[in-house]
Amino acid sequence: MQTNKQTNTILLVIFLCITFIVSFNFRCELGRVLHFGTKQEPELKLFEKNRNNFVLKNGDEYKLINSAIKQDYTIFFSGNIVNFDTLVIGKGIEKYLSSYLLINHDSIIFNSVDNVKKRKAYKHYLKLKNSLSINIDRKLDSTIVTIINEKDTCKITSDFVGMNNPFIRSMGSLINVDKFEFICNDYYSDVYVFGDSYVNCASPKRWPYYLYNKGYTFLCDGLPGGKSIDSYDFISSALTVHKPKYLIWCLGMNDGSDKPETSPTWKYYLDKVVYLCNKNNITLILATVPSVPTIDNTGKNKFVRESGYRYIEFDKAVSDSKGNWKRGMLSNDGVHPAEMGAKAMAEQLLKDFPEIKNSRYSTHSPD
Repeated sequence: MQTNKQTNTILLVIFLCITFIVSFNFRCELGRVLHFGTKQEPELKLFEKNRNNFVLKNGDEYKLINSAIKQDYTIFFSGNIVNFDTLVIGKGIEKYLSSYLLINHDSIIFNSVDNVKKRKAYKHYLKLKNSLSINIDRKLDSTIVTIINEKDTCKITSDFVGMNNPFIRSMGSLINVDKFEFICNDYYSDVYVFGDSYVNCASPKRWPYYLYNKGYTFLCDGLPGGKSIDSYDFISSALTVHKPKYLIWCLGMNDGSDKPETSPTWKYYLDKVVYLCNKNNITLILATVPSVPTIDNTGKNKFVRESGYRYIEFDKAVSDSKGNWKRGMLSNDGVHPAEMGAKAMAEQLLKDFPEIKNSRYSTHSPD
């Protein structure tokens, strides 16, 4: 009898502990839902893709449209120098993959942030008086920076990538600016793709690489480590330029595991994206998110499959839907696809969304 009482007591204690843990997690998740549902969010600050005819004074900084676009863009600046000391121009600053250059009287210093911050200086012989233009021309995996000062030209090939807002900042300089603009023709395509580090045109270990190299037209906006809140900012910015026919939403990996329920932060921003697409008559295409050993996305995927929206079945393309990836498809880091996995995901997108083969640029005259 005594043994049974002890056993029952132990079972009761275990039950109460489990109940407390589940209840605590539930309250945390519920708290997040209530937080997102009741807290008044600060209004998104949306920047234009160009600013013309303004005066850049010491301490001034101007930003352009926010994005995680990393390929096929140009940042252009032109104006007339009244007084020159130092000028800083780039795309993003002190964030992962941000790049910027600092120009002073004798050097151009390239700064980039990867896993570590890197700096490289080049000596120049520009007089830095009167007319000045800076052209940062980013291709798929390289960038050419051209600086023209009156009749002198300085051209440098660099590893400038860029992330987030293009910006210009004066440090002791006074310049009458004619143009400062971010040029990317992909804004005028029929298809927009938003995502995290899985969305990258430059790596054979990422599925957009295979579509890009087939010549398909689409806006590719992927922020490494990006969450839904980040891409909601990017899509809100992009829609000030153009309204595509389709929007493919590939977020969720960095919004937290689905325990004990579907990530409320992911669902909250997905609802906001749904609203944006409905408001702008855009066909929304969702995507399942493969689970990995450290992140459970089964709740998100269940929601996507039952949502009634079209979706790309990335999860089943590479795994058994329980986090067990098919042989050779998951990279050694246990989070990202290997080349074989990226190819399978690209094939799945073409199967589930064949319209991308017919995607074109808008008749709107780009930039």
